[in-house]
Amino acid sequence: MTTTYGVRVFQSGRDDDVDLVRQAVAAELEALGLHRSLTVAITETAPPNGSPAVGLFLGGPGAAADTSLRGPVVAYLESGVVVIPVVNDLKQFHTQVPEYLGFANGVEWSTPEHLQRVVRLLLEELGIEEKQRRVFISHKREDGLGAAEQLHDALSHHGFRPFIDRFVVRAGRDVQAKIADALEDHAFLLLLESPLAHTSDWVFDEVDYALSHAMGVLILQWPGEPEPVPGSRGLPRLDLNASEIVPDEHGYDSLTEAGLNRVVAQVEASHALGLTRRRRLIIRSIEEAALSAGAQSCTPLCGWRLHVQQLGRTTIVGSTPRLPAALDLQMLDEAANAEAGNPARLLVHSARVLRPALREHLGWVAGGREITLMPENAIGGWW
Repeated sequence: MTTTYGVRVFQSGRDDDVDLVRQAVAAELEALGLHRSLTVAITETAPPNGSPAVGLFLGGPGAAADTSLRGPVVAYLESGVVVIPVVNDLKQFHTQVPEYLGFANGVEWSTPEHLQRVVRLLLEELGIEEKQRRVFISHKREDGLGAAEQLHDALSHHGFRPFIDRFVVRAGRDVQAKIADALEDHAFLLLLESPLAHTSDWVFDEVDYALSHAMGVLILQWPGEPEPVPGSRGLPRLDLNASEIVPDEHGYDSLTEAGLNRVVAQVEASHALGLTRRRRLIIRSIEEAALSAGAQSCTPLCGWRLHVQQLGRTTIVGSTPRLPAALDLQMLDEAANAEAGNPARLLVHSARVLRPALREHLGWVAGGREITLMPENAIGGWW
């Protein structure tokens, strides 16, 4: 059984581009390994009621002037659905998008790379890929700090929330504890494999944690085949060319613009794949535990949730690949409220330990609602 998501396209005279979007979405789902477990219907009519949906407005002079689009677009917006305007030149945004959509942040599509980003935005909005794009940058300060800070800035400008201890840990705080919390709360590690990285115990611990928790990993390898961090052989690597490394004003290695663009593009692709794999691992663990305990059925729901039916009990199970947050509880509760019979609510998270302060906070958020939180490695105990 597959779950269905909807993309409603608003356009005028761009039928060929609609076909390109369909092909690009299909290719992305196949690359993620989701092509058999879910369907993204790309149509010019409203998707079925209850299906997660997003709107895509293919801008242009024709679409901006087409008065027949106003009613459907405004109705979609008023129903709370996001509509993403796409134009071929952001400088011409207001000539390609009608005034009733002029408030929305637009996206440019003038190259194949732009189309891939549009597709990822659609899948993020649908909850298939991650909106919260967090990257933990692991590096050795002595020779990797310059590039780490550079990547922090570049990734921030591309919609990521990168973590570097220098920027996040306040003076006087426990650095090791803060890094441990950050690793729990991130699902993707970018390792800067500079010549000295393999000498750092901290870098080793970060890589070891990422591997043991099925986090997505990408290694950025410096030229000259530096000694790998112990345990990292065979992991995905992006090899930098000597021409892509230049010294900055402080003597640190930094990336050229071409090198930086190549790294960001690879992080985009690797992050989507890594997070999806982690989500699938959690869902598979839940299914196996439930069926082993005698569940009658495990039905996939949208938003990486499951409907688990046992004799005399129904459970709506949500999942998160990082530390649970208030929004995870809200979305799970809303999904359960949409089901008949007041099912049990279970949120499975991949982080092994919830610190007392976070558990207390989430209990306060839940209020009187009975929502159980459980780490993935303890899920067998629920059933």
